Amino acid sequence: MSPITLVGVFIFILCFLIFDYFLFKKPHDRILRNWPVIGMLPGLIMVLHRVYNFTVELLENTDLTFQFKGPWFAGMDMLLTADPANIHHILSSNFSNYIKGPGFQDVFDVFGNGIITTDSELWKSLRKSYQAMIHHQRFQRFSESTLARKLKDGLIPLLDHFAEEGTPVDLQDVFGRYTFDTILILITGSDPKSLSTEMHEDEFAKALDDVGEGILYRHVKPRFLWKLHNWMGFGQEKKMVQANATFDRVCAKYISDKRDEIRRPQG
Repeated sequence: MSPITLVGVFIFILCFLIFDYFLFKKPHDRILRNWPVIGMLPGLIMVLHRVYNFTVELLENTDLTFQFKGPWFAGMDMLLTADPANIHHILSSNFSNYIKGPGFQDVFDVFGNGIITTDSELWKSLRKSYQAMIHHQRFQRFSESTLARKLKDGLIPLLDHFAEEGTPVDLQDVFGRYTFDTILILITGSDPKSLSTEMHEDEFAKALDDVGEGILYRHVKPRFLWKLHNWMGFGQEKKMVQANATFDRVCAKYISDKRDEIRRPQG
């Protein structure tokens, strides 16, 4: 395809999006329009800057379940649901009927062969292991003490500090840091202390944010396109590769430190 043709295609798509937005989009319209060939992608692109709020509005107006239709042959069709009965049906009572498959595993490849991406017997085995750990009394006591200690020594003093200084604060960021610190303590025994007056950026937390954003983009891009970007090391896929490397390096350090701690003579 020649450069002139590519420019023409780009101009056509841009004009189509503008046409769709101004002539068909109504302020009260919360349902994506399904166009021939391109599906609901134009409407999704228009709300991408507020996709989380829009998703809530969409589900509220469609009885908590909505089927998204992507461009033909792009592999972007999705079923969105927040209905508790549907979630229970899919994740519990009939889980074996909903195989994730290689396409799902490709999108979430950064999580490896964990419980998020596995199926069948491996998933059941991992689920049993996690349940045994979570329901163990020692782990529950450790969880309660960790949450309480982080709340008393971290979150409350931080909020008091901001209140005394009269400093505006992003509560989503604050509670995200509180959650991140407590989870890392439960998993590794080490406190990253991202919840502090300095509000410093933790590389592990940043890698998690990059992965979350990258997975979202993989859902709204055609599979061949994000695969190409991944191969080229381009855009959001480059951040995904870097985040994966950060996970490997930080986790290796945590494991090494814990082994050294176990080998260290007691007393």
